[in-house]
Formats: sequence, C-alpha cells, structure tokens
Amino acid sequence: MRRLLSLLLLTTAIAAAQQAPIPMADEIGGHPYSIRDKWVIGGAGNWDYLALDPAARQLFIAHQTEVQVVDLEGGQLSGTITGFGEARSIVLDPDGQFGYVSDSRADAIVIFNRRNFESEATIELPCAPRSMALAASQQLLFAFCGAATPPPPRLQNLRQSQHNGSSPDRQPKQAATQPATGNSHIIVLDVQTRSILLNITVLGNFRIAQADNEGEVFVTVGPAVYNVDPQSLAGNYTPPRIARIDAAVLEENAQREIAMRAKSGAAPPSPREAKLNWDIGENSNNPAVSFLRLAESCSDPQGLAVDSRNARLFVACENQNLLVLDSTHGHVLSTLTTGPGTDAIAYDQNRGLIFTANGGGYGSITVVRQHQTDSYAVIQNLPTMERARTLALDQSTGQVYLVTELHGVNLRNTPTNGIGKLRADPVADSFQVLVIGN
Repeated sequence: MRRLLSLLLLTTAIAAAQQAPIPMADEIGGHPYSIRDKWVIGGAGNWDYLALDPAARQLFIAHQTEVQVVDLEGGQLSGTITGFGEARSIVLDPDGQFGYVSDSRADAIVIFNRRNFESEATIELPCAPRSMALAASQQLLFAFCGAATPPPPRLQNLRQSQHNGSSPDRQPKQAATQPATGNSHIIVLDVQTRSILLNITVLGNFRIAQADNEGEVFVTVGPAVYNVDPQSLAGNYTPPRIARIDAAVLEENAQREIAMRAKSGAAPPSPREAKLNWDIGENSNNPAVSFLRLAESCSDPQGLAVDSRNARLFVACENQNLLVLDSTHGHVLSTLTTGPGTDAIAYDQNRGLIFTANGGGYGSITVVRQHQTDSYAVIQNLPTMERARTLALDQSTGQVYLVTELHGVNLRNTPTNGIGKLRADPVADSFQVLVIGN
C-alpha cells in the first residue's frame, strides 16, 4: 500500500509539473474575484449550459436528463424539470413566462412553464440540437444542430494541407484541428405558434450561439469537410468563422416565400415539417445569413459573447486565445490569453468585464477588463475546479456561477498489477455550483 501511495504521489507530481502553474489573482481595485460559496445540489450525469433569471433569482442548469433550478438567495435546489434524453442548453424568454430546452438525444425542443416548472410542449426536430438563441423582437427561436461525426483519418489533415498547399500524405498524423463532416442545421421556430418556420442546411460545424438583443444572432462555426470523394477521400473544408443571422431579414424573406407558395397553390407542410427549407452553400448570397472569417490565431472557435452597444464579439478559441472582433466586419481588435479548455464566455456590460470559463487542467476563470471600447487586458486568472467549463452571469450583482463535480479513485478496488489501471470516477452527489464574486 505504501508503494502504491508513493507511485500515486510521483505520478501526481509529474502531472503537476507538466501543467501550467496556478495563476495568482491580480489586484482589482483591492477586491479580486474569489470563490465566495459552493452549493452542493447533487444529481448525476454530464452537464452543459446554464441560464440565469435575475428577476426571479433562479439559476437553470442543463444536467443530463433534467434541468435543475437553483434559488440564488439560498443556494438550494428549488425545482427540477425532468424527462429529457440529454438536456443541452436553456433559453429564457424576456417576459418570465416560458423557457426552452434543447434535448439532443430526443431531437427536440421542450417548452416549460417557469412558474411551475412543468413541460408544456415538445417540438420534434429533424436533427439533434445543442445551442439556442432567441430573437425576442421577432419571436423567433434559433436552434443549432452541429455537423456530424469526425472525418476519416486522412481527412483530418485536409485543412492543414490545403492551407499549406501540400498533399495530406505529407502532413503529420495529428492535425491541429479535426473538422467534422457534413452540414449543420439552423432550425428556426416561431415561438407564438410553436411551429418550425425554417430548416436551413448550411456548411460548417455550428456551435455556440448568442443573440445581441438588436435582432442579430451570432454563432461560432468550426471547420467542416464537405464534398468528400469516398474513393480518394479528397474534399473541401470550411474555415473557422462566425455566422451572423439577421432575424428581421430572415423573417421577412421567409414570410414572402411562404405567401408566394400559398398563392401558387402549393400544398402546405405537415405540422411536424418546416414551412420552408433553405440550403446555404459555399457561395450563397442569402442576405439573412452572412459569415465573418476568423483569423488564423483562432483555429477552432468555441464560446461566444456579444457587446451589442459597441458592436464587439468575444470569441474563445481552442488554443487559449480570446479574440475581440468588430461584429460588422470581423476585424480582430485584440487577442488575449485565457486558460486551457475555455468553453463558455459572459460579458458584463454594466462593469465592462469579460469572463471565460476554462475547464481544462486545474480549472480557472479568466477576467478581462474592457478599459475602453478597444482596450482590453487580463486582470485576473482565478483557479476554480476541474471541468468547470460553463458559466452564467448575473448582470444585476456581477456574480458568476459555474458548475462541476468531484472525481475520485476507489483505492479498495485498485488492481494489484500496476498504477496504470487507476481510474477516477465521479463522486456520487458531489455536483455543485461555484459562486464567484468580489
């Protein structure tokens, strides 16, 4: 047992040496951010995105087969919404009446009542949704289904080879990024009629979406391979981009096309089908959906936040870069360094702060100060916990909420033939909310 413990400590020391040192908090007017509280709420399974209702003082957490509702005043679980195959993201309407949950395993959007946490309707989709965004003025809910499975190994090097102008066979076995194959889908729902208005097939691997409250929706789009020849495995790729959707233009064009079809006597779609199907290819000139190509400093975009007042986008990249973009032209205005495994981002417009949840390594949250419109600096890197990769911001108080769970090794069940067999598993009922504030 003593030998096993020594080996375990040695392995831990080596791993710690290979990992970047835990950053120290910088001074923020004498009040750096810290973990103010931890609320253990339990529950099992993987988790995804959070949503916060500042008026009702409630935090909604997509946690595998349920959505957990946490009271922000007491840190207690105040309700659950159940029956999901895999809850992924949550959108709350501005009037406080309904919420929407994407269920990727059931290929559906579930509408629930925020007063009693009961599910009211389920809208079946033709694909598996993850991220969502609500254009409240147009009463349109956008659900995004990402591209399909990773490509064959030879195509995983396609993006790098085409960029360098050489053949895939001359590239290293492991590419910097591994683009998905196939198309993504943008499903546009009319929340008043609870029906599918549009099913847009579009090139690229659509990921995280944010609405700007001005009628536009932005989405990070990772690389994807298309037009693949099954014999030669040759194909084309889409570069990393930001998709910009003009909800007003989209609705206007869609309604015009629907009216023209009705006038021509075309048969209406069934209730479960989209009223329209659009296909946005590589050279599409559809005015409702445009793209901002990302710089090479962002090889694989992940999370996204929007500063609508100053027309700025904050984009988290897989290589620990945070880009600040002009949301009109896509110009890079600043590049900052975050921590490993950045997923979700939040922008505090009242305080001029950007927060990134970095779930890789030991786990951390990076705080960026927006000194002026185009002057940015990292002012703090706060260690949090491993796998704390998604967050929600309370604009009224400035507090940030993350979720994670503990992992541990059961030494009683450790094999006797080597430390390589050790496996860390989730600790039962350790799922918790981290409260970050200053």
